[in-house]
Amino acid sequence: MQLLIKRTQRAGGMLGGKTIFALTIRAQYTEQERNDINRYKLGGEVIYSSRAAAEHLDRMENAGLAKGFGSLILAKMNLNVTIASLQQGHSVECKDLAELLECENAIISACKNVKVFLEAAASFDGREIVVDLDEQVAA
Repeated sequence: MQLLIKRTQRAGGMLGGKTIFALTIRAQYTEQERNDINRYKLGGEVIYSSRAAAEHLDRMENAGLAKGFGSLILAKMNLNVTIASLQQGHSVECKDLAELLECENAIISACKNVKVFLEAAASFDGREIVVDLDEQVAA
């Protein structure tokens, strides 16, 4: 698995005095990883959800039907990244560099976890794994 990350910035705001930071991020899965993602039905797993989306989903759970539906629409408009959607790529724009870097780091961390999961899943092929607990304690 490889992540392709492109960072850009542009002037924004009414007079162009604000800096808008942008991030385009896309995953390239190996053929084996794609096969395992399909085999274990992992494509729909959310690996990142923006703070705004999470807040709207929380509101949806605590609101009535009309307000809840509005919050659901707003949550869908914010960034939710799944294992499958990351292959198509996502673009993120923020006025705050710290928020953008938080998003980037969260997606990288989530992808590392997906990679570990896929490697573990591939090891369920009948092989025997020996873990020397004496070496684990000494380390």
